[in-house]
Amino acid sequence: MLTLGFIGAGKVAGTLARLWHEKGYRIAAVYSRTEDHAKALANAVGAEVVQTPDAVVAAADLTLLTVPDDAILPLAESLATGSWTGKGVVHTSGAHDAQTLAALAEKGASVGSLHPAFPFTDAANPAESLAGVAFAVEAADERLRGWLLGLVAALDGKALAIPTGGKVLYHAALAIASNYTVTLYALAERLLMSLGVERGNADAALNPLVTASVQNIVRQGIPDALPGPLTRADVGTVAAHLQALDNVDKDIAVVYRQLARLSFPMLAARGVALDGLERLLTQEENYAKDNP
Repeated sequence: MLTLGFIGAGKVAGTLARLWHEKGYRIAAVYSRTEDHAKALANAVGAEVVQTPDAVVAAADLTLLTVPDDAILPLAESLATGSWTGKGVVHTSGAHDAQTLAALAEKGASVGSLHPAFPFTDAANPAESLAGVAFAVEAADERLRGWLLGLVAALDGKALAIPTGGKVLYHAALAIASNYTVTLYALAERLLMSLGVERGNADAALNPLVTASVQNIVRQGIPDALPGPLTRADVGTVAAHLQALDNVDKDIAVVYRQLARLSFPMLAARGVALDGLERLLTQEENYAKDNP
């Protein structure tokens, strides 16, 4: 079976190595600048703690660079010594693509990336399962792609084939869905608190809505999961929202208008008449330009 090695022993490595070890993969070697981290992970998966990154490469068929994004390129360049023929190497960054490992490809390595779309939080408490989690798989080499698809399948994950040059857009999509959900929640919370509502009560109002929205996306998908006045073409309510927001925070009013416009494709797919909403948003945008 494929032999794995890890350079970096943080929260991502802590989860992946343990789960693949449980599925029967041999973790040959682990290296970390923090030796205690390497020892803890190696003990958990029956691996050898090695003193250099090169020693990981020598011991493994496939080396995973589970290091911070900014460390990937200098690490790859430092490893570009000797022949990498027959060896594979991937990093687990969401934003960087395989080109970051170009120095190793020039030495004969099969290079790629494997990014689990999962919010890893604590190296000391690795996730117990990644079943159903999407993994972005980037590999031009057929053998390496087969290795990566096998690793994803072993964890019951979902492989997403990312074309060359597509990693940044892929990562931006994840950021919009994950990071900015939190930002929008914070805006809603701030608006409720501006009315004198305590934070705990604001959260009690918002949490069921957010939870139900995610559940509806899972059950119904897009565009059917979209609720609210836009889906009813309730121009009066949208106008009232915009007036109230403009009085409190013009920046939030701008965000509201932009999000409404970005919802138009979903509304059109559901057969919602857009003429009234379009007139309202155009009128509001023109007013905002004239009254900054």
